[in-house]
Amino acid sequence: MTTILEAVGDYLQAQGQGTLGTDLFLAVMPNSPNACVAVYENSGSKPSFTMGTDPWAIDRPLIQVIVRSSEGDYPAARDKAQAIRVLLGSLIDVTISGVKIMRVESQGSVIPMGDDENLRSMISINFECMISYE
Repeated sequence: MTTILEAVGDYLQAQGQGTLGTDLFLAVMPNSPNACVAVYENSGSKPSFTMGTDPWAIDRPLIQVIVRSSEGDYPAARDKAQAIRVLLGSLIDVTISGVKIMRVESQGSVIPMGDDENLRSMISINFECMISYE
């Protein structure tokens, strides 16, 4: 079964935001390349329950996307983060890689994280996903 993490990675790759394993990573951000995107899963809100046979009908995991730029290129990181925010925020009632996504909601605007130890700018965006299992 494909996870929301994998579905988001597949979607971002299909939308030209990177290549999985090259400059788009799931659950890890390696030291290279300098400019890259990492997508992480996080605990979300409690699921919604129904009287159906599944344990729950709707799950609400959180996804965090971190964009890192080359040294000293904050505008590139911010622009890519904003593009990803718009792309993921437009996901409504779609199935990606077998995952039924009802909606992906940005939890705010982009969040500057400062520079890493190599002076590469980092920006974060958080999303709540609504996934249907029925």
